[in-house]
Amino acid sequence: MNDFDTKFIEFLDILDEKLKKDAVVDKISKNSDKNERAFKILISTVISARTKDETTAKVSKELFKKVKNPKDLVQIPIDELEKLVHPAGFYKTKAKNLKKLGEILIDKYNSDIPNSIEDLVTLPGVGRKTANLVMTLAFDDYAICVDTHVHRITNRWDYADTESPENTEMELRKKLPKNYWKKINNLLVVFGQETCSPIPKCDRCFSEIKKICPHYNSLKEIEKIYADFNFKKTPKTKIPKDKGTYVLKIKMNSPKTILVGKREIKFKKGDYFYIGSAMGDSMNLYNRISRHLSDSKKKRWHIDYLLEFSNVKEVNVTLGRFECDVSQRFNLVLDSIESFGCSDCKCKSHLYYIKP
Repeated sequence: MNDFDTKFIEFLDILDEKLKKDAVVDKISKNSDKNERAFKILISTVISARTKDETTAKVSKELFKKVKNPKDLVQIPIDELEKLVHPAGFYKTKAKNLKKLGEILIDKYNSDIPNSIEDLVTLPGVGRKTANLVMTLAFDDYAICVDTHVHRITNRWDYADTESPENTEMELRKKLPKNYWKKINNLLVVFGQETCSPIPKCDRCFSEIKKICPHYNSLKEIEKIYADFNFKKTPKTKIPKDKGTYVLKIKMNSPKTILVGKREIKFKKGDYFYIGSAMGDSMNLYNRISRHLSDSKKKRWHIDYLLEFSNVKEVNVTLGRFECDVSQRFNLVLDSIESFGCSDCKCKSHLYYIKP
């Protein structure tokens, strides 16, 4: 294993030792016999799609007072089922899928829950995430359930390099030691909800994890660069009309291949940092950054092609020409994007990327 892989396994071991909490679907199915547990896990996971955990828990609790098996699911009136599922959102589609699911379980599986991923994914409203969760929680079998938390955190730790949960599952199946397969979902869902969220709450994280987390340490290094060069976070409406150096933090919400000049570049989802300078009397910080922020800008610089499909989330400025010095420091911390240097330097790049 490389250094990233070793640290990730150490990270999972720390979570396994310190987290004493179950994810919501696991809680819902506690103290049930095997087939009832499988049924509850299956149904509550279908309900959970694009729904907050507290809502999933509440809806599932009320539903299971009236629906305890596939026969109950078939017999309950559709309008009553829709009313029960309503708080979870997309209730009409979910209720319709649950009805069909109940019918298939009775007709094809004698009211039992199938115990293979291949059969489970044929059920209405059931994808690989749900199928894997049923396999691990209901049947105690080896599977890897990858939801948005698992996908985000494994990529954030550089243990995976993927663009979708499905691809992450396949990569984890190749490299994750099997003794972690069943528990990785619960560990990373709980940790992802409470701490390692889309905007990470690093101040809440365990000190042992901070020491080895590549994402946290990259963020701290960026903070140090800003401090060393006296950068100040500046509102977009208060950019100074001085000469100086700037860093734009740019957010890419989804991967996209962009034609930059005559070259196609594939940009991943995540945050980008662009380092530029404005040292002219007329082309000062205000004028240069305002051009980057303008919706009607002409594509004079390579960065403008990226900005057409992304958002500037933060502007940091400092007085003085430090563009290349700052770029070289970023190059030690983050991945560089080629062809984004300035015309009069030998820097590898002035554009750098960090996973979301």
